[in-house]
Amino acid sequence: MSTKRTHSINAKHIFFVCFGLLTLFVLLHNEMPLMNAQSPARQHFVKVTWWLIPHGIGGALALLLAPLQFSNRLRVRYLRLHRILGRLYVACVLIAAPVAIPIAFIQGPPTLFMAAVMQTTGWLVTTFVALYAVRSGNIKQHREWMIRSYPFAMVFVVARAILALPPIHALGEIGIVSVVWSTIAAAYLLPSFVINWRALFPRKATAEVAQQAPVMQSNSVAVTANEYSVALEG
Repeated sequence: MSTKRTHSINAKHIFFVCFGLLTLFVLLHNEMPLMNAQSPARQHFVKVTWWLIPHGIGGALALLLAPLQFSNRLRVRYLRLHRILGRLYVACVLIAAPVAIPIAFIQGPPTLFMAAVMQTTGWLVTTFVALYAVRSGNIKQHREWMIRSYPFAMVFVVARAILALPPIHALGEIGIVSVVWSTIAAAYLLPSFVINWRALFPRKATAEVAQQAPVMQSNSVAVTANEYSVALEG
């Protein structure tokens, strides 16, 4: 007798598809011009060219690897591969995150230096806590801190996508600083909301069951007491 497997599409799949399309847009709009040595984008980053190589490669690999780590099917069927990819993700973070600080210091503007420090710190801390949790056997905390780690990598894509909007682009440095700080703040705050949204907004049916539970329990006690009194009278 064979069992038919169903593959449901949930919010996680929709999110990663949308983010993948956003990443493709940023790749074509922002990163491809860097391949041309004569392009204004390439000339703009000429002072930090060699810093951008490890930063870009490490960040890109981290962006690609993290979604695989959130795959329940991959983790259950190929646990060894899941662990290898996890170690590779940590290595990419160790390379990409710290390099952002000298890039911000050399390239400027100075108003973005502390933003780079905050993003680097948040990415490193959340990743190391996730690593410590899994090595301690605390899988639940490991998953939650991985959810907190990935948004710091997403800042690279989300900030550039927002800055590509003509009204934001027209603001110049004010727009850049505002978008970068806003996306970093979101990376700190939104993961906790994602982790706890079920507890914050329980389903109506669950709430109704919770409300009915004391009533059902009291009715059960009353029935048991009635049965006991009938037994005594008999």
